[in-house]
Amino acid sequence: MASDDKPSQAAVADVLEAIGDAVYAMTEDERILFANRRALELWGKSSDEVIGRRLLEVFPGIADGEPYRAYRSVLRTGEPRQLEATAPALDDRWIELDIRPSPHGGLVVVFRDIDDRKRAEAGLRESEERFRSMLEALPQSAIVIAPDGQAVYYNRQFRHYVGRPLGPAVADRDALLHPDDLPTLKEAREAAAKAGVEYTAEARIRRHDGTYRWHRIQTRPMQGGESTAYWLGTAVDIDDIRHANERLEQAVAERTAELESANRRLAAQIEEREAAEAQLRQAQRIEAIGQLTAGIAHDFNNLLTSITGNIELVEARLAGSDERASRLLAAALAAADRGASLTAQLLAFSRQQRMHPETLDLNQVIGGVVPLLHSTIGATIHIDIVPGRDLWHALADASQIELVLLNLAINSRDAMPNGGMISVATGNYALGPPQRPEEPQAGDYVGISVSDTGAGIAADIRDKVFDPFFTTKEVGRGSGLGLSQVLGVAQQLGGGVRIETEPGMGTAVIVFLPRAEVVSEDAPSPGGVRRRRNGKVARAASGILLVDDDPDVRAVAAAMLREAGHTVIEAGSGGAALERLVDRAAPIDLLIADLAMPGMNGFELARAARQQRPDLPVLFVTGFADMAAAGDNRHETVLQKPFRAEELSAKIAEVLG
Repeated sequence: MASDDKPSQAAVADVLEAIGDAVYAMTEDERILFANRRALELWGKSSDEVIGRRLLEVFPGIADGEPYRAYRSVLRTGEPRQLEATAPALDDRWIELDIRPSPHGGLVVVFRDIDDRKRAEAGLRESEERFRSMLEALPQSAIVIAPDGQAVYYNRQFRHYVGRPLGPAVADRDALLHPDDLPTLKEAREAAAKAGVEYTAEARIRRHDGTYRWHRIQTRPMQGGESTAYWLGTAVDIDDIRHANERLEQAVAERTAELESANRRLAAQIEEREAAEAQLRQAQRIEAIGQLTAGIAHDFNNLLTSITGNIELVEARLAGSDERASRLLAAALAAADRGASLTAQLLAFSRQQRMHPETLDLNQVIGGVVPLLHSTIGATIHIDIVPGRDLWHALADASQIELVLLNLAINSRDAMPNGGMISVATGNYALGPPQRPEEPQAGDYVGISVSDTGAGIAADIRDKVFDPFFTTKEVGRGSGLGLSQVLGVAQQLGGGVRIETEPGMGTAVIVFLPRAEVVSEDAPSPGGVRRRRNGKVARAASGILLVDDDPDVRAVAAAMLREAGHTVIEAGSGGAALERLVDRAAPIDLLIADLAMPGMNGFELARAARQQRPDLPVLFVTGFADMAAAGDNRHETVLQKPFRAEELSAKIAEVLG
């Protein structure tokens, strides 16, 4: 018989190991005899840790738990028990237990982890309570309908509205509806239920006082579009709204014409705003390009200062001893001068070129530049000069206006390769608000107009013509800086530019300059475009403190000064310069400082230096020539880079008196 039992016990053990529930057995004195794999997994223990040991020895903290009390009850009464409880042995997770007495004494316990289900049920109950509370708080009537069509819930507002309790049956609900509305509502309800989508209908519901009032009824599935979903219906009293709508329709008809008129005004305002936004974007674009070109011009001016200075120093050392080398140096110097003209154009566009505005008669300016225009434009193009009558005086820089006229005339010439006519005219203008970013603010201006009979400007490039380096000319025919320089000069003087053009009909560019309030009695007569020179020669200084963060510029400037007989002390920063000034042993007659230096700029250095030496003369050098941020220093002497030795010497003489 024993031989028959052993396979049977093994088979039972295999089954217990294979099932998904946890199973264990214990003796009457609570000693664990068996535990299957699932029980050990849930306990987090090995077989050696539990088999043969007492239950409270393995799990000392469970004596006060519901499962342990159930074990004791079954051992005492012999009655099986099934229960759900939290298990201290499993960190108080919920388990389902089936506890039965063993035929041989003791207990057999089957349990499973139901913690996730219990928590989900608790969450669902909590969600249902929240949902019910929310429905109770709704200001409109609400009803929840089961999949079989029976009502399972009416909220407080619905119960109050109808004034009596309601049963779950469909007939009870329909009895509240106006008989004439029942077919429409039933059709909508059946179609929505079949498709599993929400529906909205209007029907009359009987109020507690017996009157029927119109409601908007909206019903939607609460769990998607399945046929087994519960439905939530809401009803909003719209009776007053329906009656008000009738009155509103009449009012709307009366106001239609007025609204159409308002719409037209709004469309016009939107169009004006869009135009203003486009103008702002174009102005911001031009401003950003101006900042970029100013930085390029500054760096390029530093390079040109080093190049031209070194060429002059080499040229001075040759002193005509090598004619071929002198010609090569002269050509290099001429190329550097062209580079300086290029940076001047860049600075003009970015409004960082130093201007010398004065009261001018623009008719006189044009008369002075006409011979230069004729020699530049050529014989195939006729130039017509139309001076304005009773022309106001303008506040402008004569040499810059000559450059503007020359640039515009060259552009017009290039637009007429087969010949044509250029007209240069002046006039008085009283301008309103600007229509484009390049135009000036409202006010009185004196204008110079340069028009041609060329091909005109295409609409797709109209917004690009003022960009630096933008050109439609073939390679080698232009730098693309002409119009950008024109705009920069005009805006820096307080004016602006307007372009009037039509493809195939020519182009007119009008440069607006501020009207001068006071006419200078001794306004200089404008001459040709030239670089002003000062014939003064500086006396030799016992000590010049030269400060520039660019080592190449500093080196060539120092060489120029030493060639002129000056004693030079060099510094690469404002801080280093102040250290030299503290050293009283080194006599310093003059401070030459670059304006744009990192850390401490030239103006800041000058203020700090004069705290130590109040009477110290200062000469500023810069590649920007932007005096807008100079503040109290705007009347200081400034030398524009690139400069020649002669110009440097003249400025020193001017500063030292």
